[in-house]
Amino acid sequence: MNKYFLLFGLIALAACNNSSSTDNNNTATPDTTAKVSTGVPVPQSLTANPVSMYPHDITSFTEGLQVYNGKLYEGAGDFANSSLRIEDITTGKVLQKHMMGSAEIFGEGINVFKGKIYQLTWQNHIVYVYNENDITKPITTFTWPYEGWGMTNDGTNLIISDGGKNGYLYYVNPDDFKIIKTITVQDNNGPMDQMNELEYIDGFIYANIWNTDNIIKINPANGYVVATINCAGLLQKADPTDFNDPGFDHEANVLNGIAYDNATKKIYITGKRWPKLFEVTFN
Repeated sequence: MNKYFLLFGLIALAACNNSSSTDNNNTATPDTTAKVSTGVPVPQSLTANPVSMYPHDITSFTEGLQVYNGKLYEGAGDFANSSLRIEDITTGKVLQKHMMGSAEIFGEGINVFKGKIYQLTWQNHIVYVYNENDITKPITTFTWPYEGWGMTNDGTNLIISDGGKNGYLYYVNPDDFKIIKTITVQDNNGPMDQMNELEYIDGFIYANIWNTDNIIKINPANGYVVATINCAGLLQKADPTDFNDPGFDHEANVLNGIAYDNATKKIYITGKRWPKLFEVTFN
């Protein structure tokens, strides 16, 4: 009898907890359109192969990277050092820079889309919006309910990662920043964790996996990871002097940043405070 009442009490308590959690998080719970599947195929294994190498500003703690109109747009983090930049790809020269960080503001992923530049913040829930022709000051801001990590677009919507263990990517209306839909990114082991900088290339989403040497290739139709790209040793082999410098922080200065030039069909990758930007192929 005691076991019966104990079991009944536990069931009732669980039901109450579930109900409370749903009510309290109603505005923050995304409309997930893809669920975890045990039938996800094992991703293909690819490697990043360097084609060319260019200078990269070592003061940039890279969070967002995009090629737009032949120039490199970069969002840098690290609180007071956070900035929005426009750079020359081949020389690494910073052509314009807007310092937007503070002791509280940490800049994250960026995306240039339909005449505007969007810049996420890490834990501040603020999105700064600039005119593409003037990065000196934002023209408006939006509120974002989650952590801001990476951002790209598919030609219609912005796509945003929050780095969470649930593997969510959010499709967002660029005009009002409302979430349109959410997909769950997963491989054969389950949802992907720590998705950081994003890039949309030929119908697929590419994502850095933070604190690893891997980039994943995602099919947005179902959220499945179709390939894992190994970038290990890229900087070490190309620039061993800087890589082995005692001042280079290997724990913090990890791979992050994918940019695609639609005009030339070239792919570029770099890392946080890396001295090099690489043009690469994936095969």
